[in-house]
Amino acid sequence: MIPEHFLTEIWKGHESFLVSPIVLSDGSQMKVLDSGAQNNHRGGPDFLGARIALDGVLISGDVELHITPGGWNAHDHDGDARYSNVILHVVLEDDGDEHKGPPVPQLVLRNNLAFDRAGLWDALFQKLYDRTPELPCFPHNILVPIPFKRTVLEKFGNARLEELIDRVTLSERELPSESELLERVYQLTMDALGYSQNRAPFRELSAILPLSRLKFVRQAFPDNYSITFEAIFFGAAGLLVQPSLEFDAETNEYLLELNARWNAIRQSLRFPEVLAEHDWAFFRLRPANSPHRRVALAAALAEKYFSKDEWGFRDQFFDDGPSADLNSNVFWESHTSFSSKLPSPQSLLGNERQSAIWLNVVIPAKIARLRMESESPANRRREHDLIEEWGNTRTWASAKYLSIIEQELLEGENVSSVRSEQGALLLKRNFCDKGRCSECPIGHRLIEKGWKMRKLRE
Repeated sequence: MIPEHFLTEIWKGHESFLVSPIVLSDGSQMKVLDSGAQNNHRGGPDFLGARIALDGVLISGDVELHITPGGWNAHDHDGDARYSNVILHVVLEDDGDEHKGPPVPQLVLRNNLAFDRAGLWDALFQKLYDRTPELPCFPHNILVPIPFKRTVLEKFGNARLEELIDRVTLSERELPSESELLERVYQLTMDALGYSQNRAPFRELSAILPLSRLKFVRQAFPDNYSITFEAIFFGAAGLLVQPSLEFDAETNEYLLELNARWNAIRQSLRFPEVLAEHDWAFFRLRPANSPHRRVALAAALAEKYFSKDEWGFRDQFFDDGPSADLNSNVFWESHTSFSSKLPSPQSLLGNERQSAIWLNVVIPAKIARLRMESESPANRRREHDLIEEWGNTRTWASAKYLSIIEQELLEGENVSSVRSEQGALLLKRNFCDKGRCSECPIGHRLIEKGWKMRKLRE
C-alpha cells in the first residue's frame, strides 16, 4: 500500500505518473491543466486552485487526496466549509462503496497509473530520494505485503537481541563470572562511545585501562576523581598535550593539573603502550562527537561507574544506565578540543547514544545475568519483561541502514520500535549486503512469485 503522503507526489507529477487521457470513476475523461498549490496542511484540501478539464469543460477549485473514498468521511470533511470548493476527489483505489466519498468527480489512481506496482515504486523513489537504491529486491519487494515485511523485521529483531546477549557473555567458560560480565559491559560501552569512526581506538583504550586499573587508580588517588580519571584517559588515549601560548589561561591551568596527575599515575602504573593522536579519526565528525569529548565522557563514566566495586558499578549502571547531566563537566561541555569551543554548551552524552548503550549493552547484560542464575518462574518473568522493554522502546536511531529499509522495503513507512530497528540492521547486514536473498523470507517469497535475483554490485 502506497502511503497517503506519496499520493501528493503522484498528483503533482501527473504527467509522468498517470496515463493520458485520465478516466474517472464515472467513465468521463479528464485532463489536468494545473494540479494546484499544495496546501501543506494548514487546514483544508490538499491542493488549492487546481484547474481541470472534464470532457472539455474547464473547472477550477480544490483537490482532496485519500487512500480510499472512505477517507473523506473518516476525516470528517463532510460538512466542513473549508472543503466546499473541492472539485475532484483523488483516491489510490476504490473500496467499492460509492456512498463513502463526496458528491464530486472521483479519480482512482490505481486505474490510471502509467506503471505497474514495481515500476511506480521505482519512479517514486527516483523522484523522492537523491540516491541509488541499495536493496537487491528493490523495487520488486512492493509485491510483498507490508504486514509480512514488518513481521520479518520483528523476528529478525528478536534474533538480533540474542546476538547482543551473546556479545556480553563472551568467555572461555560456558558461563562468565560476574567480573567477566562487568568487564564486557565496560568494553562494549567504550565501543559504543566510539561511534563507527573511532570504535577501534576506544576498544584499545578499554584494553589499556581495564577495570582493575580503574579501581586501583580510584583507591590510590582519592582526591579530585574528575582530574584523576580525565588525566588517565587523556594520557592513555594519547590526546593529552602540554600547556601552550595558543591556549587561554583557563585551559593552561587545566592542562597543568592533568599533566601533573598523569605523571603521578605513571609513577604508580606502568603503561607498556598508549595510543597516539594519529590513532583517532577527526574528519567528518560532528563537533559534539569529537574524540576529545568522547574521551572526556569515558572518564566521567569511569569515575561514576566503572572504577567502583562490582556491586556499586553493577547496581548503579544496571538500574539507571549511563548518564552525564549538563553542567557536570563545564569545560568539555563547551569544548571540542583543548583549543576549540562549541557555539553553546552540549551534554557529553546525548539522548540517542544514551539510549543505544541502555538498549544494546545494559538490557542484554541484565538478561545475560538472569540466565547465569538458576532458572525460576520469577527469573523467567523478569527476562520476559526485559525483552518486551527492549523490543517495544521507541527507537532514537538515525543510521543510514534504517533509512534504506524504510525507503526501499517499507515503502516510506517509518520504523518506530527498537525490535524492528535492530531487525532492520540484521536484515541489511546479514542478508541484503551479502546477497543472501533466497535465505531471506522476503526474498524467498519474491522468488516464489518469479523474481530473479540480480548480482550484487561490484
